[in-house]
Amino acid sequence: MDRKLYLEKIINEFEDWWINDPHSSNMDFYQNTITDSRLASLSNKEFVDFFYGFVSEGGRVQSGGDRTKNRFRNTVGKDIERFRKFVLKPFQARFSLKDWFLQLEDYPGFGVGIATIFLNRVDYKKYPIMNNKTLKALNKLGCKISSSKNWANYELVKK
Repeated sequence: MDRKLYLEKIINEFEDWWINDPHSSNMDFYQNTITDSRLASLSNKEFVDFFYGFVSEGGRVQSGGDRTKNRFRNTVGKDIERFRKFVLKPFQARFSLKDWFLQLEDYPGFGVGIATIFLNRVDYKKYPIMNNKTLKALNKLGCKISSSKNWANYELVKK
C-alpha cells in the first residue's frame, strides 16, 4: 500500500483526534517556564527540582521518566553549572543543534527522548521530538528510518 496516497486522510484524522486528546493541552504547558530568563533565574535547587520534575513526567509527552529521574538527578548533582549551561544553549543566537545533540551522552538520565522533548518545548515549530513512537510512526508513514536515536536520524525526523 502506498501510504503517500493516504497521507492527507491520515493527517486530517490525526488533527481530529488531536483536538480532543489531553496531550494537545500540554503543548503550551511550559511556555512560561522553559524560557531563557526563567531557567537562568532559578536557584540551583529550583533548577534541579524543575528538571527532575520535567524528566519524571516525560515533559508531559512520554511516560517512563520515573525510571530515569534518579539517574538524571545524580548526573545534574555532579555538576549543576555544566548542565545549566548545556540546557541554556538552545536559547543562544549561535546555537549548534548538532553539537548540542552529540553532547547528550554526557548527561545520563537526559537521553534523546527527553532532550528532544525539551527542545520541542523551547520551540515546537523548530525542534521535533524523537522517541520510539516518532520513529515507529514515521516508518508506518513510509519513511525509512532505523530505530536508532542518533544525530543522523534526528536530521531525518526534522526533514
